[in-house]
Amino acid sequence: MTEPLDLIDLAHKPREMFRATIGLLAVVGGLAGLGALFFIEVPTGNRDALMLGLGAVLGWGAAVIGHEFGGSVAGRKAAEAGIKK
Repeated sequence: MTEPLDLIDLAHKPREMFRATIGLLAVVGGLAGLGALFFIEVPTGNRDALMLGLGAVLGWGAAVIGHEFGGSVAGRKAAEAGIKK
């Protein structure tokens, strides 16, 4: 059986799409930066800072992707019900 269309869910679609796009850009940017390390020579003193920055960017992207696609529909409804109380 199909569930009736919930208009509250439709109001959040642009925001969810924006967050998913930002997460995807962070993951792609982090992986591109990691791939660039094979072709660009990084000075020894800057390697640790660069790796820390790439790790942070990949972590941000992973957090957004995990939030957007990691939860179930039932879990999201339960979380929203808890927030509305």
